[in-house]
Amino acid sequence: MSNAWLWLASYIVNAAWQLPLLGAAGWGISRWAARTDPELQHKVWVAVLILATFAPATPIFQPYLIHTASNGVAQLQPAMLVPSAGPSVSLTASRMVFPPIAVYLISGLYLAALVFTSLRLCWIVYCTRRLVRNATPAAIEGEYLAIWNRSQERFLIQSAALLRSRDVAGPIVAGFWRPVLLLPSTFIEEYSTKDFQAAIAHECAHIRRLDFGKNFFYEVAGLLTAFHPVTWFVKSQLAQTREMICDRMAADTLLDRRTYGQALLRLASKMQPTSSAAFQTIGLFDTHSLERRIMTLLTSQPQVTRIRRYLSGVTAIVILSICAGVTGKFTQPVAAQTTTAATPDLSCTYYGKGIAHPGTCGFDKQDKKKYRCYKDEDPTQSNEQSGCEWKVQRAMGILTGTERWSWCGDA
Repeated sequence: MSNAWLWLASYIVNAAWQLPLLGAAGWGISRWAARTDPELQHKVWVAVLILATFAPATPIFQPYLIHTASNGVAQLQPAMLVPSAGPSVSLTASRMVFPPIAVYLISGLYLAALVFTSLRLCWIVYCTRRLVRNATPAAIEGEYLAIWNRSQERFLIQSAALLRSRDVAGPIVAGFWRPVLLLPSTFIEEYSTKDFQAAIAHECAHIRRLDFGKNFFYEVAGLLTAFHPVTWFVKSQLAQTREMICDRMAADTLLDRRTYGQALLRLASKMQPTSSAAFQTIGLFDTHSLERRIMTLLTSQPQVTRIRRYLSGVTAIVILSICAGVTGKFTQPVAAQTTTAATPDLSCTYYGKGIAHPGTCGFDKQDKKKYRCYKDEDPTQSNEQSGCEWKVQRAMGILTGTERWSWCGDA
């Protein structure tokens, strides 16, 4: 079996148990950091996503790491072959042993899921590009234009463009090098200047943080583990903490927190979020965490000093590093289970005219209760040997059916 299939199976099996542990560690650290800064929580979830992608691959790179440490020649150990003992999975010599059909099935399903999610991401990116291409410049004037110009200046995003589109239900951000902010075609007519300012400030914060490109990176990084529910949970936490960061930036830059929170509630009561499954965009209400965002925004947070923020970051790094080291320590490669026919020892020495010749033990063809040593060079010549009895009996215990007679020299 090719090593590629075994590597894939090893990655999938190790990811199945490693991701819940890393996700639990990230959740614990995030809860601990909730009273300090949403930025730290966001960075913790980014680290968890990256670790969840690379930690299951430890068995693949382990031989090369050993080579670097010992300055020797790195060689991949061949898959361990063990006698088949049924379809169950066994653990032998620090390896997880699976039947070949299970390895092919697991790897095949994983490849199919990987291809599907990759094509889906490509299609979403294409739809996003088409959405931006079909948008038209937003003709705004008066106080709305002043708010937009002030937002560009405060967030240092003078290169951003303001467009209108009939295909979006709320303000969204798209674009890598030239970011654009898309508004629904009737957004200005339906919302007040306060609501417009709150929505614009939030989306400008996304542009300032380059969240569109970061979100695309997170999607690509999560492709290898997209089959696991923990990856979905990690990405949802990334989205929630990202929204809380932008809420705080928007409130602190253009509005006070209470006014901004009230504007968010009014916008949420009138607006339906653009489906994130249709476009690779960053919207105002892409996540179902409005209550948490409002509570975080309005709850008074303790003043966090730079030293405390630094120590919290170092602590989070240390804890995640320990978790990654522990999970990497216990990762095990997958080996293919195979059936190997046992070869019984039926060798003997035939003596003819005082000369020893190699021979093979077997039944006496005339009397099955006796055992003889047949000369290998000439099976018609043999002599009776009591020492062949236990070898033949042992072979009878190993082999079954027609194999017994072929091994025992029965013509």
